[in-house]
Amino acid sequence: MNYKVAVIGDLSTTTGMALAGVPYTYVHKKRDETLAKLKEFFGDKQIGLILLTYRIAEELEPDFSQFMRSKSMIPVVLKIPDKTGYAPKVDELSEMIRRTVGTEIAVKEGTG
Repeated sequence: MNYKVAVIGDLSTTTGMALAGVPYTYVHKKRDETLAKLKEFFGDKQIGLILLTYRIAEELEPDFSQFMRSKSMIPVVLKIPDKTGYAPKVDELSEMIRRTVGTEIAVKEGTG
């Protein structure tokens, strides 16, 4: 099955993603409406990846964490920076890899 991507973010983020070909986009305005859209995306069997900006994920707490604990493996939810580049101090993807592998994986830039 070919899964599709969905994005929940600010206007700039969703517009950019839509121009890049992401078929499902939602501009966050009100907390309750965004939670309803997130639940809808979780229930859509065509969606395999949901991109959500860090700021909005933080605004949706604690309901967002509850959704994450109760969802199945798919769709995968990945938090991304918004247009300001905002990201929390803890990189969740690196932390998840560290927990899974049991050690931190360092990526070095090439020397040449």
